[in-house]
Amino acid sequence: MEWIIGIALAVGVLALVAIFVLRTKRHDVDSVPGRFDFDRYKEGELSQRGHV
Repeated sequence: MEWIIGIALAVGVLALVAIFVLRTKRHDVDSVPGRFDFDRYKEGELSQRGHV
């Protein structure tokens, strides 16, 4: 019975480590800080080209 608890704890620890690794790996270093409003950007680009 103790081996079942040991396996369950090992699986839990491995899951936590996997989640931690995936979250730190996912961090995008090249991202621009702040909020990007795509609709405003698109509207500006189209207005520069003469489209409305």
